[in-house]
Amino acid sequence: PASHALTAVPRFTEPQDATPPGSLLAPMPGTVVRVAEGLAPGDTVTAGQPLLWLEAMKMEHRVTSPASGTLTALHALPGHQVEVGTLLAVVQEEEPRP
Repeated sequence: PASHALTAVPRFTEPQDATPPGSLLAPMPGTVVRVAEGLAPGDTVTAGQPLLWLEAMKMEHRVTSPASGTLTALHALPGHQVEVGTLLAVVQEEEPRP
């Protein structure tokens, strides 16, 4: 008789494995109430700069840039409902200068 070995494989990939570095994920379910004025992909942002605001449980939560660099994607639009882990934006960190 032939013997077979089975290997457990995760059914779904972990979300952090599928998101590019610098991804800003929704920390809670809520509604995007506004995006920083004039913010668009290609813009240069600085660490700590407010990018957008989420409303959850009647409170506004500011989502800020994790690093200085370039905003390469902006998926959040005012009025959109988001769930925990929804990709809101991506900031590509500046390469440190030698």
